Amino acid sequence: MIETPWQLSSDAEMTEEYLTICELSERLKIKPKTIKNKMGAGIFKRGVHYFSPPGMGPRFKWSAVVAWLEQAQEQETGSDDAIPMARGYKLRTSYAE
Repeated sequence: MIETPWQLSSDAEMTEEYLTICELSERLKIKPKTIKNKMGAGIFKRGVHYFSPPGMGPRFKWSAVVAWLEQAQEQETGSDDAIPMARGYKLRTSYAE
């Protein structure tokens, strides 16, 4: 089977590991400002989710973003008595004595 140029480019796009803010926002289908807000709020952490090489803007590691997405989904399905707070932590209403 002969691959056409657009198939090659789409395969290369899916395997790109490091993404700019714009590329990441396109993949997640959110605005670039949302990505920047998550960086500022500490949801996306430097050295874990993104890196800032000298002379370049931040580059996001796609596998770390996927892990964050999957972890966030697991937390939503968990059934506990904690109240979810804005920055990702949960306020516990009952304490074990």
